[in-house]
Amino acid sequence: MNYKFELERGSKKHFCPACKRKTFVRYVAIETGEYLPDEVGRCDREVKCGYHLRPREYFQPSGKNPLKKGQGRSDERSKSLKLSDEKPVFVPDEAFSQSLQHVKQNNLFQFMAGVFGAGKTLELFSLYCIGSSSHWPGASVFWYVDQFGRVTRGKIMLYDQTGHRVKRCMNSVHNLMSLGELPDLHLYGLHLLKLNRLLPVAIVESEKSAILAAGYFKGFIWMASGSLSTLTAERLKPLTDREIILFPDGGAFEKWHGKAEKMKGKFNIRCSKVLESRLSDEQRAAGYDLGDLIVSMLKRKNVKRADMEEGGGINFYSKHLTIDMMGQIFCVP
Repeated sequence: MNYKFELERGSKKHFCPACKRKTFVRYVAIETGEYLPDEVGRCDREVKCGYHLRPREYFQPSGKNPLKKGQGRSDERSKSLKLSDEKPVFVPDEAFSQSLQHVKQNNLFQFMAGVFGAGKTLELFSLYCIGSSSHWPGASVFWYVDQFGRVTRGKIMLYDQTGHRVKRCMNSVHNLMSLGELPDLHLYGLHLLKLNRLLPVAIVESEKSAILAAGYFKGFIWMASGSLSTLTAERLKPLTDREIILFPDGGAFEKWHGKAEKMKGKFNIRCSKVLESRLSDEQRAAGYDLGDLIVSMLKRKNVKRADMEEGGGINFYSKHLTIDMMGQIFCVP
């Protein structure tokens, strides 16, 4: 019997094999609820730990457990588990289209309309293919569309009306619709490459930050990795001919800077330290990101919505942007 796996749902946590904190979520077989071995899972402390061992990385092509014998009962049970050999399933066009129809009921839309105005927010939502989901009232669907125009997945997240994510309210369209095997993960916003062949690509961690940055800074194609650990050379392959600038969240600079240094032989890639250098210790520990910085800057400048609408948002703030030779962003008066 073939199995597909997912991270265990709910609030239950285990001890992380790396940092030894009780912040570890284990993988289970979807059809049986059976745990994979103790070390297969993800630590929630992505910045301070970052441990994530996926089922595909654990199992050998033969499907057998490569670890030593005597690892415990869960290890013995796992020997019979095999990775699914199903073909990946793309999201049906109808599901994608229907989700785009009630965007103004979306909590994230209402928050961003207070930042950029309704007109600019509609433009950004259309550009980044953001839908709405009834799974939670007011929830957003971040549609991942690849460079070929295929809708590969929908990430469902709930934000409150202050723009903060509601913890544990996250799901996927593939899971809710029982679509089967997910296509390979790629960068969020990858479909935007075709809009301009010359602009550099700026990458942040969260989808929300990419959208906020696109509404504030001109001169980049903004994308998101989706999480701290999913920024890999494999997922940067479509950007081989582009200039790439990374903007890690607070506290994550060393991790992404290290990745950028290792990938310099394959990509024209740099890591900006501008956010890290601006943050307090408390903000850094809280994972303050570029989106948070943009919102705070707008509030501090007390920009009127009418100015954003009239000035076009993206173009309106381009006069505050300069780029130095190190690829860092600075907002100047």
